[in-house]
Parts: sequence; C-alpha cells; structure tokens
Amino acid sequence: ILRLRVDRVALQDVTGQMAIFQFMMSGRKRVAVPSTIHCDHLIRAESGAAADLNRAVSESAEVYNFIRSAARKYGLGFWRPGSGIIHQVVLEN
Repeated sequence: ILRLRVDRVALQDVTGQMAIFQFMMSGRKRVAVPSTIHCDHLIRAESGAAADLNRAVSESAEVYNFIRSAARKYGLGFWRPGSGIIHQVVLEN
C-alpha cells in the first residue's frame, strides 16, 4: 500500500478540466489542500507571444471561463492565460 500525504495540487488547463469535473461529481464543497490551475497548455507557440496569447484567449474563452468559475467556487488558485508556465510557476511558488 502506498500512502501519500499530498500538500499541493497543481493542474493545467487541458487535463485539469477533467479533474475539476471529477471533483464536482464528488460533492465536496472546497478543495482539501492548496490547489491551483494554470492556463498555459492551450496556448500554442506559433506567431509570437502576444498574438499566440490573444488567439488562445479567443479560441478557448469557454474553457477559461469554466475553469475560472470552478476555481472561484471550489477554492482553487487561478493562474490566467499568460501568467506563466505551470512547471516554472509551481517551482518558484
């Protein structure tokens, strides 16, 4: 048996959506440990930082709105698109 004591949960915007849906189905009101969701994986590097960010915000607005509202409701920290890459942000914070 593996026993873990989780002290932080960090999700990204692509796979984090399913984790949020599963959490919603659990019936819990708030997350039990500090948790954050980072909106960085839906941003494709193609044309330059500003253009890529604007395109992602436009194309993924529905996803970002869902993630933002779920984060607010369940007590997750929300890192908006353009706030940094999850791997670096988690390391630095």
